[in-house]
Amino acid sequence: MKVAISSASFARLLASGDLTQLEWLDSCASALGADGVVFDRAHFPRTDREYVAQLRKIAVDRGLVPLAIDDPGLLASHVAATERHTAIELAAGIGALFVLTVLPPRGEIPPAAFVAAVGAAKAAVAAAKAANITLLAGAAPGTLGEDVPALRHFLKDVDSAWLRYALPAGADRSAFNARDRALVVTVDPAADLDALAEIDETARPWLLLTGEVDSERVSALRRAGARKTLATAGVFF
Repeated sequence: MKVAISSASFARLLASGDLTQLEWLDSCASALGADGVVFDRAHFPRTDREYVAQLRKIAVDRGLVPLAIDDPGLLASHVAATERHTAIELAAGIGALFVLTVLPPRGEIPPAAFVAAVGAAKAAVAAAKAANITLLAGAAPGTLGEDVPALRHFLKDVDSAWLRYALPAGADRSAFNARDRALVVTVDPAADLDALAEIDETARPWLLLTGEVDSERVSALRRAGARKTLATAGVFF
């Protein structure tokens, strides 16, 4: 089980200045025992090369995988191509495997919004491929990818192995085929532990914790994962 923690869970502390990104990394590695981290793009006080390299070095030194940059607005129609490239370059600089995002809102004319979003996604995918970064799209209410079927329809139109899924635990993936693998699964340890049973372990996804995160919740998630592993092996509690 690979557990990642997002800076989004510490947004209030980071915004108030009571916690820095460097302190957050320390906490993820020591107090929380995470395997990886997700950097919300909104939480970077600086994005110059020196600072980004420092973050990457600290994460690696503490045994943390810099898993992803989270940029929900990456595919929005008002975002300039240069801004998308900046997000992908930030992910490459931090050593991230992924950029997490969601699809744009449906808009007043959903078909037009869909076509524009597909075009933006194809352009972003080309930039991501050049940087060896995979984009992961998640389902979100009020967007063109408000549920798994809508998201799958969008990804089929983009048709690129560089755009994959990030889905919540328990999401209905009954219509998926062998190519439709969720590389990141979001889990709220306060509510979704039972949904771990539905996760396809053959894809070996990263589990990204959402909501309030503390050491007890991380431990509960690992215990639930261990029970699932033993049950799969034929040992039941």
